[in-house]
Amino acid sequence: MALTITGVYPATGSTLGGDTITVSGTDLNTVTTVTVGGTAAPDFEILNAKFLRILTPPGTAGTANIVLGDGSTTVTLTAQYTYAAPTSDAVLTSTLARKFRIDVNTGTAGSPIWTQVRAITTMATPISPTMQDDSDYDSDGWGSQAKTMLAWSITATLSRKVGATSGNYDPGQEKIRSAHDQFGPDGLVQLRWYDRTGGPEAYTGFAHVGWEPQGGDAPALDTVNLTLTGQGKRTTIANPAA
Repeated sequence: MALTITGVYPATGSTLGGDTITVSGTDLNTVTTVTVGGTAAPDFEILNAKFLRILTPPGTAGTANIVLGDGSTTVTLTAQYTYAAPTSDAVLTSTLARKFRIDVNTGTAGSPIWTQVRAITTMATPISPTMQDDSDYDSDGWGSQAKTMLAWSITATLSRKVGATSGNYDPGQEKIRSAHDQFGPDGLVQLRWYDRTGGPEAYTGFAHVGWEPQGGDAPALDTVNLTLTGQGKRTTIANPAA
């Protein structure tokens, strides 16, 4: 066989370089030089005789040739890789865990009054799948699972605070606390939780309440571990903050 190059994936990358692409061909385990758009690749890795991984150098917007050499010959993949100018989303910025807000319904299901639950210091919103083994004789000895149910919950830590003027606990926290030792409908709270910056994550559902005051020594702050266990479906809603 001889050195050949037949394709590249992905076929588009940033003009800033630094993208990882994979080329296919034959005898690629003999490659000693790689250029993209006329510039030497800062790094490349031979995967096997058929595949070569390349770290792209910076380039000019438009199509670029990929040239491979083995010391005695070169082969070219012509105009099948494209450099594209980066969009504004090429640079990512972190979002913050504190973007989420919880509201509890202090009215009725038919006429909800959404009251913010304040003084949240940590929060997580896991969804737990129920998996069932559905392995069979045809899987060549490999196990297989089927997802049959989902369960949602919210875990949070609340700082217990009172109003500077009224001396009353936060009304949202109190609505939740009042349900933690009740049964039936009185033990459920209706919630909505969402990205307060207006992002796409926004949900509502009913939940049972687990309320665990943490106590502590003399200097400790009064905190509660809150567990809200979903009752039925978690429903996606339009974000109230959007």
